Amino acid sequence: MTGTSDIRQAIYFEDFELDLDRCLLLRGGEKVQLRRQSFEVLCYLAERSGQLVTKDDLLSGVWAGRAVTDDSITQCLMEIRAALGDENHSKVKTLPRRGYVFDLPVSDTPPGLKSAKVLGSLIKNRKSGFALIVAGLALVLVIVFMVWRPGVSPTTASQLSIAVLPFDNRSDLEEDQFFTVGIHDDLLATIAKIGSMKVISRTSVLEYKDTVKKIPQIAEELGVANILEGGIQRSGNQVRINVQLIDAATDEHLWAEIYDRELTAENLFTVQSEITKEIAIALKARLSAKEKQRIDARPTDNLQAYDAYLRGRQLMATRDSASLKLATEEFSKATKLDPLFALAWVGVADSNWVLPGYGAYRIEDLLPIIEEAVKNALAIDNGLGEAYASLANIHAYYKRNSEAESAYQKAITLSPNYATAYFWYSGFLGAYPLRIQEQVELARKAVELDPRSSLYNLNLGSRYRNKGLYTLAEGQFQKVIELNPDFAPGYSNLAVLYMLHMGQFDKALPPARKAVELDPGNHGNKMILIFLFIQLGDQEAAQLVREKMANEGAVEWRLGFADVLINFSKQNPADTLESIKALLPKIRHSQFANRLVAFLALTQGDIRLAREIYLSTDPGWLDPGQWPELVENRRRAACSVAWVLMNTGDQELGSALLDQAISYIDDSLPLAIEHADWDFPEVCYLMAGDIKKSLQSIETQLAHNHLYAWNAVLLMPMYDLIRDEPRFQAAVAERERRIGVQREAIAKMAEETRP
Repeated sequence: MTGTSDIRQAIYFEDFELDLDRCLLLRGGEKVQLRRQSFEVLCYLAERSGQLVTKDDLLSGVWAGRAVTDDSITQCLMEIRAALGDENHSKVKTLPRRGYVFDLPVSDTPPGLKSAKVLGSLIKNRKSGFALIVAGLALVLVIVFMVWRPGVSPTTASQLSIAVLPFDNRSDLEEDQFFTVGIHDDLLATIAKIGSMKVISRTSVLEYKDTVKKIPQIAEELGVANILEGGIQRSGNQVRINVQLIDAATDEHLWAEIYDRELTAENLFTVQSEITKEIAIALKARLSAKEKQRIDARPTDNLQAYDAYLRGRQLMATRDSASLKLATEEFSKATKLDPLFALAWVGVADSNWVLPGYGAYRIEDLLPIIEEAVKNALAIDNGLGEAYASLANIHAYYKRNSEAESAYQKAITLSPNYATAYFWYSGFLGAYPLRIQEQVELARKAVELDPRSSLYNLNLGSRYRNKGLYTLAEGQFQKVIELNPDFAPGYSNLAVLYMLHMGQFDKALPPARKAVELDPGNHGNKMILIFLFIQLGDQEAAQLVREKMANEGAVEWRLGFADVLINFSKQNPADTLESIKALLPKIRHSQFANRLVAFLALTQGDIRLAREIYLSTDPGWLDPGQWPELVENRRRAACSVAWVLMNTGDQELGSALLDQAISYIDDSLPLAIEHADWDFPEVCYLMAGDIKKSLQSIETQLAHNHLYAWNAVLLMPMYDLIRDEPRFQAAVAERERRIGVQREAIAKMAEETRP
């Protein structure tokens, strides 16, 4: 094995064992999942416990000088920390710009065997045959204890896990299929109210409808110990529901029952309550008094309202722009049929909340609907976790961050199996890069509860991307596409990763086009194409996309935004500034758009306009007390704002902001994320007059292939300090060469696909 000792056969630390012969990481005799490369990195670090190991040491010791990216090391370290449960990086420490330290004592033998050897040695000295027997028995007992431990068998927690497979529609009518799906969905939600159980969400289990896979295989893929399956037969005003609970390990029935009922809302909810309690009894799950109360509660007595609610849930799950609009209508219909249906009000709130991300809608226009719906839901049921997750979104929108975080946490406490709460909470923390590990863990929890969900897997990929783990992010987005080849966001996010973070514009083009093809109503996907064509210097292609958006009814602000970008790419400062001024009244709703046009105004030389936009978007830049949060949330803008302040009469304030921004970029950010150079830190260094660090930053970006937005950023006035530097000119030339190679690759692809 590369980089590990030829003498040792195993390395022990805490309750782990590194078996060097078999290349395994073991805990209590059980294998811990770890790739071969990550295992070798762990061995290399463990054999040098307490010592500083530099990146170069790892490259030469593990990869033997082979060319690998920084991503390879980062991915290995992330896998190692996950395997060791090292969430706070206390076992494998990162020393910024220095290297890594494995901070655990290691040994060649496990603690138990050491004791046995000492005991055997003492007894041998006494030359007592009886003592030798005792020592031998002691050694055997130690070995037996190591081989068999109670923790090796499935734990109580793992046994308290279940997936509810899609129910069979045993009616003759196809129209009853919707009813069957709805009952399955709602039963799953009822079982999820048992806080001590892990319940797989609907998106993941729907994949197994009409499957030929065996129960043990399904359980393994979903990570559960038990499976519930069943069927529904509807005939007139009667319904029969039969269910059976199966132990996945033995494929044996734990419990089964048939329910014949008159078709009323009351009966449907009563059956769901009975099934849920029987499952809890069969699996010995603890039910609190509050959980029993929630399981027995009837959300509505109106069967038509319930029917509309179920339709809304199914439509919303598609995350398609047209279906989402229909979902809002179904949820609204449910609330009209039963104004006291709290979950239907949550549906109104949530479907309207996600709608702007998938179509031509503005969140500002929908907020009154969302706020009223959440208010109604909580007035009806103030113990509804789903409603608190929706409330948290509203708080987050208005920057009431402490209230938002409390609401997300309350949602998780009340509904611990509600994957959406973990998903939204991880997104909320996205504004805080230093809490990126929390984002990753929350995203993983959502995926654990809904492992086949395209949306939650997509979110996990986004968290990897934000952490600078581009290889992991790429793999995660590709997994999303494999899970659901018709899910447009999988392609658009992969395109953005290639474009913004990996500098692979040629690889970004096919998934960007595929996203537009799959969801033509989402004009945000077309904006990705415009950004991409501008990076490639193809203004004609960008203009064609803009015209297509106009013909298809894109909202005015998106068209104006496209005009700004296209005018900028044509290197026409007058038209660019004019289009920015025309756009400003239309983008009051978007802080991102405002910050971007403020930056573009600065590159075009209108520093007064840049100041006006920056400060109207974030007035807190004038208040040093708000800088810590602003610098973290807006780190790309911080030094630009400092420059604007320093050059428009606020020299002292701007200088202080610059110092704070540099401190954050140098001392805090590298502890949390990889590829901190992606944020153009040289903008700050140039303002501080540090040419050496500025050039190093630019060259690091080039080494990491961060090629996005150079054509804009390098126009900023602070770069005048290094425009004549040969190293700077060489970096710009190399960037242009790489873009040229990508243009040729795109032209070749177009030629090969031409009829």
